[in-house]
Amino acid sequence: MPGVPATSNRYQSGHSSYPTTYSQKYNRYSGSSSSIGTGTSRPLPSGLDNDRYDSSKNDTDNASDITKRLSDFRMGRENRTLSPVNPDSLSPIARRSSHETGSETQTKSLSRYNTLPACFMNSVLQCLSHTRPLLEYCLREDYLRDKNTTSNGMKGSLITAYANLMCSLWKDNNDTYVSPNAFKTQIQRFAPRFMGYSQQDAQEFLRYLLEGLHEDVNKITRKPKMVVLDDDQFNSDNEQSCEYWKNYLKFDNSRIVEIFVGQLKSVLKFCDCDHRSVTFDPFWDLSLPIPKGRSEVNITDCISHFMKEEALDDKPTCTKCKERRACTKGFSIQKFPRILVLHLKRFSQERYSRKISTHVEFPVTNLDMSEFAAEGVSQPAIYNLYAVSNHSGGTHSGHYTAYCKHPFLSDWNLFNDTRVSRVQSNQVTSAEAYVLFYELTNQPSHL
Repeated sequence: MPGVPATSNRYQSGHSSYPTTYSQKYNRYSGSSSSIGTGTSRPLPSGLDNDRYDSSKNDTDNASDITKRLSDFRMGRENRTLSPVNPDSLSPIARRSSHETGSETQTKSLSRYNTLPACFMNSVLQCLSHTRPLLEYCLREDYLRDKNTTSNGMKGSLITAYANLMCSLWKDNNDTYVSPNAFKTQIQRFAPRFMGYSQQDAQEFLRYLLEGLHEDVNKITRKPKMVVLDDDQFNSDNEQSCEYWKNYLKFDNSRIVEIFVGQLKSVLKFCDCDHRSVTFDPFWDLSLPIPKGRSEVNITDCISHFMKEEALDDKPTCTKCKERRACTKGFSIQKFPRILVLHLKRFSQERYSRKISTHVEFPVTNLDMSEFAAEGVSQPAIYNLYAVSNHSGGTHSGHYTAYCKHPFLSDWNLFNDTRVSRVQSNQVTSAEAYVLFYELTNQPSHL
């Protein structure tokens, strides 16, 4: 769902109509702080607590453009001509690879990042800072054109604080640590659950942060009335999916959506009357179950387990015969996002939560998602890994780190609090992998 960026948790909700999904947008994700990954809090280093964010900047409102980007939308490509960031414009630290600097603390300018008081936040921010399309959006200051200062409570302050942090990390020549206080102040304003220094779940923080960044640059400044789509009017599933996507953009249209959001197709098949009910919903990440009873699985096993057609325990009402009937439900991907976020469900939802430590193998290059494409979506979907958020420890104590690939070079590095060290690509797969970040390439890599 939009708003709180929905993880596509297989049995998170029923087979609802699209307007219901829209209505869920305005219910802010609630509940107490997660105990997942709880660890020891760390105070900010001395001298870093006086930085404050100045929000008094001029803004330029951008007119909404609902129908652009609909062409070729199934593969997540956009009809935009964007000049890439010139690596020469980056700071010397950001340009240099680790073997050139010969120093752990100067491997990247992002090593200055690690003054954050909570490792869950640091891990996610490291992964997002290596997300090239989002990084370029900030470094080019394109977000200034898109800031929404009329229809959301933050008035663009979160995206500004985040972009300022990215510029400090990647463009400043100063080798000293960068204070994250201005950003932390804004994310706490947006989501008060992140006040203080306690550890929380990295994936949950990622969802809140993407929601906040999206709302700050959402081009839809006036929400239209809800529209109930008549599924019987469509001649094909592809026509239906396009209309659902167009309807989604009437509510949520931002560069963040362009980068992270895909479209999931779910199909209910009623066993007795053979009726078929199809629904299309946006997703920001896929929350994948880990098959039990095995010491090692492949990421495709997890995706297949999520997508597979299964019988539902309850009997929904068939819209054709108006009777409650047994049915099956299965998923496929109608629109592949540019950035695919895969969340491994390592923490059970039982009363006494436990961590699943199964080693999940996943490729660094050439993750082929084509077999999970919906019928009629024939384009290849090849993804390359560029970041991993790791969690070590158990459910009530633990630590987050991140493996990230330089967005302009080929170096991989491990970010562990204030330490940054060079690693090889074959080292990033471990039993501690928690959230995986892939970028769509559509061209097989031979790296």
